[in-house]
Order: sequence, then structure tokens, then C-alpha cells
Amino acid sequence: MKRLETLIIVLALAFYIWFLRRFGLAQVLGYVRLVGWGLMLTISLETVSRLFNTLGWRVTIRDCPRELSFLELFAARISGEAVDYVTPSAQLGGQPVMAMMVRRKLPMARGLASVAVAALAESIGQILFISAALLAALPLVWHLHDLFWPVLGGFAVAVGLAYGFYLLQVKQPFALLWRAADKLDLPMMRGDDVRRSADEADALLLDFYAHRRMRLAASCICYFFAWAMGPVEIYILLHLLYEPATVQVALLVEALGLLIERATFMIPAKLVSQEGGKALILAMLGYSADVGFAIGFLRRIKEMAWVMFGLGTLAAHRLITDRAERLLQTEGAFQGAEGD
Repeated sequence: MKRLETLIIVLALAFYIWFLRRFGLAQVLGYVRLVGWGLMLTISLETVSRLFNTLGWRVTIRDCPRELSFLELFAARISGEAVDYVTPSAQLGGQPVMAMMVRRKLPMARGLASVAVAALAESIGQILFISAALLAALPLVWHLHDLFWPVLGGFAVAVGLAYGFYLLQVKQPFALLWRAADKLDLPMMRGDDVRRSADEADALLLDFYAHRRMRLAASCICYFFAWAMGPVEIYILLHLLYEPATVQVALLVEALGLLIERATFMIPAKLVSQEGGKALILAMLGYSADVGFAIGFLRRIKEMAWVMFGLGTLAAHRLITDRAERLLQTEGAFQGAEGD
């Protein structure tokens, strides 16, 4: 499996280098200079999307502890998204990170169940957004007959992944993971407490899908609005690059871009889908491919800024947690010495 992941990363990097040579780094940087401080606007605008993402997760937590603040959920969310971005984990590697970061206030079983449900809601919200965007941009879609089968195929992949993820969640996934880890004889996975947490998380998932469907729907709506911020960014970037921009173009570029990302979900950091995908889509819409590549590159700068925020938050959380644990150990040892 690791060899496959390595091969995927190497091929993606090779494509990315080819893209840079094809479009020219100097020309791409020229577009970046043209946008200038407008890039800060897109980075700031991403905050709105991240807040909706956090709200979508928060909705899935029934009886959320009062001491668990929205800011802590936000910090855990951007940290998990950063891990997803830099690892070939099919955008699922960050979910355990989110649960781990709030485990002191939200029991691990509830945390794991909530992030699993939130991940499914995010996928459904994305499918809803893509459907709405394609319908709104239907006049443009009809003019691009060559896109029909690729769009249909990408949409089928997105729906298939979401449905497969749901089926996995109702088949006791955490117990399955625990049994697999137990066979590997991992010290951290030993003990009845871990097994009970896995069983509890599975039970919480089944209960949620059976009795909390309104919460699932509310979470999907939150993620829908988060995905809807993408076309706003495309529209702004086209204007900053002095290119003609319409709402329909922005919607279609974002929807098709997301379909490409779904089809290449195993590739970390969107190495193929980001710049290459935007160049292909905008070229088919009559724009220069250079403009599409530049928009993808500008979006990558924004994403990397948020990856730095997320990884920095994760590092700070670990430092604070480790320090708190050392203080507790020191206090325990001191009290033990006094007792003697």
C-alpha cells in the first residue's frame, strides 16, 4: 500500500512539474502579482467556509458539553483539514485528529462517531452543491457536449463514494478497525477500554442514522453553504485577473473542479486536480489555459496558508497537552512524596 501511495505522489509531482514548465513559472507569478493584495481577500473569505464546516460538525454532536467551545471545534477542524490536505488518506486521515483534539471534553467514542457522521454530511452537502451548480449553469453545460460523459462519470464517483461511506458506517467500522489493530499487536490498541470505545462509537453511529436524521440534514445544509463559497472565490479571482466573469461560469468551474477532485481523491494536496483541472475547465469555456492554471495556483496559495494555520494549531495543541500532562505527573509525584 505504501508503494502505491509513493507511486501516486511521484506521478502527481511529475505532472505538476510538467504543468509549471508548460505554463511558465514567471508568467504564473506575473498573475500572482496582478492579483496582489486581493489574495488576502480570498484567504480571509475562506474563514466563512471553515466556520460553516465547523458548524456542520457541531450539529452532529448531540448534547455537546458546555465546556467544549466553538473555537476549540474550529481549531480541531482546521487541523484535521490540514492533515487531510497533506496526506494520501482519501480525505479521511484528519477525522481521528479532530476527535483526538477534543477528547478531554468530548469522550473519544462520541468524538469519533460525530466526525464520521460529519464526513458523510460533508460529502452529501458537496453532492447537493454540485447538483445545484450544474442546474444553475445548465445553459453553459449544453454548449459543452464533450463534458456530458465526464461530468456524469465524476458525479457517479461522488455519489458512489458517499453511499459506500454510509454503508461502511452502518457495518460497525470502529469494531472492525479495533480487531484489525489488535491483530497487529499495537500497544495503544490493547485493553478492554479501547474495545468498549469502539463498540460505543458504532452504537452511536447506528443510533444517529436511526433517530437523528434532522441533525444529519442540518449538517448537510451547513456543508452545502461551505461548498457554495467556492464559486464566490472563482468569481473574485476572475475579476482580479481582469477576465470576464459571470455567476454561471463561476458555478460551473467550481462544480467541475470538485468532480475532478472526487475522481483523484487519493492524490494529496490536489496536485493534479487544482491547477491542471482549472486550466482544462476554463480552456473549454473559452478562456486562456494560463488563466485557469493561475487561478488554481492562487487557490493553492490560499489553501497552503490555511494548512499552515491548521498544522500550527495542531502543533500548539500538542505542546499544551504535553505540558499539562507533565504538570499532572509532577503534581502526582509530589503528592506521593508528601504522603510518604
